Amino acid sequence: MRRRSRGQSDGSRVAGSLAAGVVLLAVAGLVAEGAARIAFPRWKEFNADRVQDKTDIAGLGAVTIGRAGFDGWIAQPNGDFRTHIQINAAGWRADEPAEAADGRLWVLGESFAFGWGVEAEETFGAVAARTLGLPVYGVASPAADLAVDRALLARMPATVHPRAVVLGLSVETDLRDYDHAVTAEPPRTLATRLHDARETVAKRSALYTLVSQLVARVDGSNNAPAAAPVAALPQTVDEGRIAAILESSLARIGQIRAALPAEVPLVVLVIPARDDVRTGDATYRALRLGVVERLTAQGIAVVDPFDALAAVGEAKVHFPHDGHWSAQGHRLAGEALARTLAPLVPAPAPAAIPVVVPVPVAAPVAAPAPAPAPVEAPAAPVTAPAPVVTPAPAAAPAPDAKP
Repeated sequence: MRRRSRGQSDGSRVAGSLAAGVVLLAVAGLVAEGAARIAFPRWKEFNADRVQDKTDIAGLGAVTIGRAGFDGWIAQPNGDFRTHIQINAAGWRADEPAEAADGRLWVLGESFAFGWGVEAEETFGAVAARTLGLPVYGVASPAADLAVDRALLARMPATVHPRAVVLGLSVETDLRDYDHAVTAEPPRTLATRLHDARETVAKRSALYTLVSQLVARVDGSNNAPAAAPVAALPQTVDEGRIAAILESSLARIGQIRAALPAEVPLVVLVIPARDDVRTGDATYRALRLGVVERLTAQGIAVVDPFDALAAVGEAKVHFPHDGHWSAQGHRLAGEALARTLAPLVPAPAPAAIPVVVPVPVAAPVAAPAPAPAPVEAPAAPVTAPAPVVTPAPAAAPAPDAKP
């Protein structure tokens, strides 16, 4: 019995020590997390989900839009960019309500059209609008595709209408076979669970974000990745798969065109895949050239800025780690877009400046001088009449007087 009690006592001490250790580690972790939040107040900027939210649209399901009221900074973990993003109450990247979009150039699409990584005034839509003297309004979502684009249009108030619409079409993410898309979730494996856990911790922990930033600076993760040689990339093209992708994607673009008034011009800005610009990937190139050819045949205006981007080089028009365009890439695409938009959307006439025609002022007419008052002759002085003196009568002689 004593041995048993002693064994139980030893086990209790071990369990107590382990519990105490766990508590100490938890407390130390909380203290370290608090210290990291104080030392690294910008840690939340690396969580891109802060910008996005979901909303349900009748008949179209859940759609990802901007988080209403967001006003802050978003940074790329490797230091590619740090940009300010403001989302209005309707979920658009704008500081004006959706009602202000009436008569403007609308920019529709996914993260390139949204301007991920650049300031709002640096996006290709803003560049084109500024070149043409047009007001612009962004109707884009970082997580959109061609199916979501139609839902984004449906969110706009029925009282507003665009002057023209630019659809940003990413060859890499927008062009796919929507009719045979795989909707089932992949099986959950240990690797996927660990990945999801790491993503959750990265979004909620300042300590993890700080440590990962320090490690990236030390091990060279922030250095720009080297481009793969062209010869190492497969150059064979599955023509049947390309045709299916183009047919399905063009059908979605047709739905977007049908959702717009017939008199509103639609211009599609093709966004070449990064590997197409960098290495001439055969599949992406076939998709890009194929969609340009088919859109042109359907009478839809299309802009392909590939030549302008390739002339400058992939390293200058894309961020080193993030796959989006830099400000220079947006500028080149915006300039090409403006050239196509110019004949379709004439610049608004400048506001008429009222011309004030001076009215001749007549010389003032002098009022007639008043007639001079009649001059009266001076009145003759009035002389008081001389007093009349009456002579007194002579006194009678006294009776005793002698003559």
